[in-house]
Amino acid sequence: MTKIERSIVIDRPVDEVWEFVHDTTKDALWQTTLVESEKLTDGPMGLGTRVRELRNFLGLRIEVAWEVTEFEPNTTSAIKGVSGPIPLSGRYRLEPLDAGTRLTVSGELDAHGFFKLAEPVFARITRRELEANLGHLKDLLEADKGAEMDAAAAALTDERVQRR
Repeated sequence: MTKIERSIVIDRPVDEVWEFVHDTTKDALWQTTLVESEKLTDGPMGLGTRVRELRNFLGLRIEVAWEVTEFEPNTTSAIKGVSGPIPLSGRYRLEPLDAGTRLTVSGELDAHGFFKLAEPVFARITRRELEANLGHLKDLLEADKGAEMDAAAAALTDERVQRR
């Protein structure tokens, strides 16, 4: 069994990070191997939600489906694979910090067959992919903040010019 865990600090409030990472329509923006994602259940993301994903990994197209098994808004969520070639589980933990949010992503993969034979290589690639994904997520969320900060700075500058 392969266990992977990585954390990143994102300069955004917990609720914004939570909302973004639980919006499956945005997953392809920051998850590098995701080709498509489809929510299979109606209603908002929550306990029991099921999602189907198609991913490219090592030149293979892999379809998996997972179900949300834990959902505590702005704190933690967990999933468990319900179909696909590799049994998997994962968890997001969010912690508020003075400088934003610490997001910790952990997962367990129980490789079999081809994937079991290549598990050490598979684990390294998966760890690197997770690090890259978290970097993309941080860049996306903090870029939004930068745009807001630029707009606020421009408004303040305009106000100062008008006072003169």
